[in-house]
This record gives sequence, structure tokens and C-alpha cells, in this order.
Amino acid sequence: MLLPGGVAVNSIQFEIEPWTGTQRAFAVKSFYKNNDSYVEAQREFRKKFGIHRNSKVPSAHAIKTWVNNFEETGSAVKKKGGSVKTVHTLQKIDSVRASFEQSPRRSAVLHSKKLELSESSVRRNLHLDLHFHSLISTNAKVCTSLYM
Repeated sequence: MLLPGGVAVNSIQFEIEPWTGTQRAFAVKSFYKNNDSYVEAQREFRKKFGIHRNSKVPSAHAIKTWVNNFEETGSAVKKKGGSVKTVHTLQKIDSVRASFEQSPRRSAVLHSKKLELSESSVRRNLHLDLHFHSLISTNAKVCTSLYM
């Protein structure tokens, strides 16, 4: 494949094989039934779903992930990633406001440690709820104060 300017690029295709929920559940059950053997679970999977011996079956790593998900959540389906969502309450907003009114020159990091809130939560409260914005000093090295 050629990009603009005549640069040649090799294209690599990855084949992702999505396994259905039924197939995942069967693999987990086979794993437990065969004394925690990944190989035996793969063999039974191949027999159950009529997969040719040269075709792909779920890897041991995939089965291990499904088993771990099943043990943690009761489902072999892929766990959703992402950060833990925090609760946005008036009490937290008021505590952030009071803390910054008491010590306006203290950094948001130190305020977050004092209030036992995440740094991002404190910054979100300052910016979105309290409409505090930092003013940078003339040498642009330190944040001098916060104003509404």
C-alpha cells in the first residue's frame, strides 16, 4: 500500500475471533469438569462445536481469562474496563470550597490529600462547580491564587 508521497507501508491484518457467550460458558464448564485442564477443555470445545483439528479454538489464556471473570463476576463475558466513577455531591463541593477559601495558595494536589478526595475530583469541582480558575504569575512558574 502506498501513502501520499510514495511511502510504502506493509499492511498487517489481525483476525479476531469473537467467541459467543454459549461457547465461553461451555469452555468454563469443561475446564472445571476436566480437573482444571485447559487442554481437555479445548478438546471438548472442538468436539462440541465441530471445529476441525487445524482450526482455531480458544487459547489457554482466553479460557483462563473467562474462568477468572466467571469466578469474580459470575459471568464469562468480558469485564468492562475504565476508572471507578466517583459521586458528585454538594457536600464534596462545599468541602472543596471551604478548603480553598481557608488556604487559597495551597495546591490542588495538597487540598486533595487533605480532603481525602482524588486530585481529578478536586479539580473538577474547582473548575466546573465553583468556577475557580488559576491565574499564572508573570514568570509563569507558580500559580499565585484562585479567583471566582
